[in-house]
Amino acid sequence: MRLLALCAAVAAFTAVAVTPAQAYDERPMRLPATGAGAFAASSEPSTWLIAAEPRTAQADAIARRFGATKLRVGDVYKVVRPRARAFAAALRAVGGLRYAEPNAVLQRTSALDAAPDGYARGYVVAPGLAPPAPGAASIAVIDDLVDVTHPDLAANTRQLNPGPVLGEHGTMVASAAAGAFNGGGVVGIFPSAPVLSVGLPPAISCADAANGIIAATRAGAKIINLSFGSPNDCASLFGTVQVAYAAGSLVVAAGGNEFAAGNPVIYPAAYPHVLSVAALDPNLASSGFSSENTAIDVAAPGINIPLAIPGAFDKDGSVDGVTLASGTSFAAPIVAGAAAWLATARPNLSNGQLSDVLRRSARDVGAPGYDPGTGFGLIQMAPALALPEPEPDVLEPNDGISFIDGSVFTRPDPYVWTGGRRRSLGGTADRVEDPIDVYRIRLPARSRARIRLRALFGNPDLFIFRSDAKSVQDNSKILTRSRRGTRLTDSVKISNRGRSARRFYVVVPVGSNTAGALNASYRLEFQRIRSR
Repeated sequence: MRLLALCAAVAAFTAVAVTPAQAYDERPMRLPATGAGAFAASSEPSTWLIAAEPRTAQADAIARRFGATKLRVGDVYKVVRPRARAFAAALRAVGGLRYAEPNAVLQRTSALDAAPDGYARGYVVAPGLAPPAPGAASIAVIDDLVDVTHPDLAANTRQLNPGPVLGEHGTMVASAAAGAFNGGGVVGIFPSAPVLSVGLPPAISCADAANGIIAATRAGAKIINLSFGSPNDCASLFGTVQVAYAAGSLVVAAGGNEFAAGNPVIYPAAYPHVLSVAALDPNLASSGFSSENTAIDVAAPGINIPLAIPGAFDKDGSVDGVTLASGTSFAAPIVAGAAAWLATARPNLSNGQLSDVLRRSARDVGAPGYDPGTGFGLIQMAPALALPEPEPDVLEPNDGISFIDGSVFTRPDPYVWTGGRRRSLGGTADRVEDPIDVYRIRLPARSRARIRLRALFGNPDLFIFRSDAKSVQDNSKILTRSRRGTRLTDSVKISNRGRSARRFYVVVPVGSNTAGALNASYRLEFQRIRSR
């Protein structure tokens, strides 16, 4: 992997086997079944191809009688099946029938050469499911600069910081998401989706990655793909990801290739509000290298993925701009492409709702339910398009005090309650994607309040932190807490005996005592009570 690049560095060499030509019938005479056989032949194609002998003078006139249309090759006509026998008989009567055959349906089989239903795309996109016309939902590839001369990406890619293409990784990633359906090369999940290429140096630092994310956010990227990671947490990168999320971008990241290297947690994939992607093999099992942890959200194919590659880096023996490679680096852009498709087809969905829909509509492929190897399962395009719109969580990101007190963003979040009328608000927490919610409240001087947390699902807990708290990890700043258990109402009372209004932080984690539940839904209630 690059430092950060999560590429398993597996390049597959393909050999083309040349076999003797198969015998074929130059003049087939296969007509639709009749009588008792007609019922058995109901699975036959609905149209037939009837060929006339060359220079059969009456052929066109006879074809018109039976409603047949002429193809652009030879004297061949297409006719509906119920009329095929009569049409053939009329041609035979004038000595003009050359052959007859069913108009067979062809199945695409190539995985590399313009096969939109093949592996790995076919595992995500159902046959016949057509994408919408690409629109404003762009995919930012924060990586090596994408090769804008490659035919699979030339028409839909813009470099935000133009320069020489120093590596192949960015082009490979971009093609998995948005390679064009142009009759050759690689077809991405969302063909020809707009790609914003943000070039990073060969050795990526946390600062490089953060700068790249901000550049993509300012350019209006709806989806940001990060096919890199490190076991080392970086607060600057964490904050930058939350800034991108607050701006409306959905960040998708490779979950890591370190399962056999101690299986450490990989960042930025493990951060809240990042859609973390694991890699599957062709049997839809977790690949041998894909990292496993409770930060994994979904999975996508990640073994021998067909990818575009700049010609200068195409070393597989056939300089055709196409290669095969493995890694969560390439599973992630499959999800990014799906997210861009979903955002284009359902533009009213927020970034958080896009993430929720992709997770909830995934196909369970590992152990029943959520598992740390494949998350919620293999993303599926058709179910994602049909899933009802989930409830938005409009106060995100609020995953720590620094995200609401003005430390990360330019100004603090508004107070959700200032001691006036009784107020109730709803929220959700998720052990994988959104493990904690933090809110600011202000209590007037010489007053008391009761704060209730009513669990609708799962087991969220309730903590109140003092105004001088800087982090939810600072237990010395906890003023009070309530952890009553699943589906019970937590309740605390707070007081302000001073002469001026006082700030408090209300913290709701997903809860540590929830048996088997990964998320929680709740309502918070704020109410003034009488002073003693």
